[in-house]
Amino acid sequence: MSGAVTLVLGLLLLGYLFVASLTIPTLGRAAAFEGAPDSVARAFDRRLELAAALEDLPEWERAALAPFVPAGAHTAEEALAAFRGVIEGARARRADDGAEPEVRAAQLDTLRARRVVLLAERGRLEEAQGDLDELARAGHAAFVAAARALARGEARLADLALAGEGWIGRTARARAGGEERPAPGERTLAALRVARATALLVVVGLTALLAWLVRGRPPIVAGALAIPAPWTPQTGFGVLVRAAFLAVVVSVAFGVWIERSGAQLLWAPAVLLASAPLLVLARRHLASPIGIGAGELLGGPIALPTAALAALGLFALERLGGGALRNAALALGASDPWVFEVGDLSASDAAFWWTALAGVVAGVLAQTLAFAGILFPSLRHVHGPVHAAVLTGLLYSAIQTTSFPRMLALAWAGVAYALSAERTRSLIPALLAAATGFALDQAFFALLYR
Repeated sequence: MSGAVTLVLGLLLLGYLFVASLTIPTLGRAAAFEGAPDSVARAFDRRLELAAALEDLPEWERAALAPFVPAGAHTAEEALAAFRGVIEGARARRADDGAEPEVRAAQLDTLRARRVVLLAERGRLEEAQGDLDELARAGHAAFVAAARALARGEARLADLALAGEGWIGRTARARAGGEERPAPGERTLAALRVARATALLVVVGLTALLAWLVRGRPPIVAGALAIPAPWTPQTGFGVLVRAAFLAVVVSVAFGVWIERSGAQLLWAPAVLLASAPLLVLARRHLASPIGIGAGELLGGPIALPTAALAALGLFALERLGGGALRNAALALGASDPWVFEVGDLSASDAAFWWTALAGVVAGVLAQTLAFAGILFPSLRHVHGPVHAAVLTGLLYSAIQTTSFPRMLALAWAGVAYALSAERTRSLIPALLAAATGFALDQAFFALLYR
């Protein structure tokens, strides 16, 4: 493959990633605001409901599920910060957000009302003075009086309707009326069951890992993946750069098309077509010239029990290690913006599920093949397994346009998938672990937020 073409396309990709790293957070906030305040209010209504459902559990179960749910004692503070961010964003973008002023003003009033109620319930109503003044000027004097009464423990039941019909509004009205807190809804409880399933798989995976360690880490080479790669590093990098460039072109083109047409169902074919160049180029330039089939490129065949146990252990490592890194970054003050949680709330059910299915089928396959199946074996020509795995994980994380804590978790996943390929000589365990994690994340998101 031409080194000059690879270099040019690689430089273009680096430029795109640099621009994206600077603009995606801003664009993400703007895009989230376009669907907000309603989307943000719904997301945190549901997350606070999940936090309440967790409080109803025994302490041991609450502690066991904590790493797998985005809710807890901190959720109310996150909601207050997110609501303030949307309100301030509205003030900054008032001239060009394209929304009807009356509609946007009404939506922001409901967000201010939720923020006021949360602060009133926590005895911190003085922090909401600006919101109270805005609501009073907007003609919601009755709500302002009701919020002050709520902070004093008095009942003004009818006047709290501005806080909405979600969890925040329902709990505020129950408290004002002297009633018990409402029970979490069925969808929230179903999301909790998905978290339980995730925790159970992690426990099973950890058990498999411990059994392997106790036995002295016996070899588990089960596939036919060649490491180092049977192709040259230059050929492997050339395939990756070309495939990534074509994927970006497809994604941008579909993004513009969807933005102009509003046809959200196009995201599913966009995912499939963005993944296709890698699969085609890998077969044409890597597999075919050395006479191996697609199955051998993935490290098959592999015994199903071995693949399943290895995948469970890998899933446990990815979830626990990635979660620990993400939480450590948050504890040190890194930001994990809420916009990355609510970006899919505006999509229709059909668009969401078809895109999720395409992500499981093609997106997971393409990413695992690209990094654990092509990049890592290519790097192994010049680096040891740990060094090559760390480089693979860092590059796997670098292409993701997300927050820093999540990039750390993704880097850990990339390292784990690469070392799994080294140990088992197969991509099948990594594929199974990644597909399982993606499917569980999508199911949890859909049940909780949509």
